[in-house]
Amino acid sequence: MCESIENLFMLSKKKFSEILGGNLRKERLKKKLTQDELAHMCKFYRTYINLVETAKRTPSSYSLFRIASALGIPVDSLYPSTV
Repeated sequence: MCESIENLFMLSKKKFSEILGGNLRKERLKKKLTQDELAHMCKFYRTYINLVETAKRTPSSYSLFRIASALGIPVDSLYPSTV
């Protein structure tokens, strides 16, 4: 197995959530959106977006799909990189 993929499997849930939340925040800021604006686009509460960005919640795949769709990006761009 490739070393980078092995490293990906070794990520803890907390580290995974931290990377995912950071990637979400970067993408949201690239689009010049506030947490309120993104939440409205996804039909979520602002506090939920904040909890995901700060790694206090790990979103379901459907929630990630809704967030990525609102941002106009592929879902996998929010996941940790395998490189």
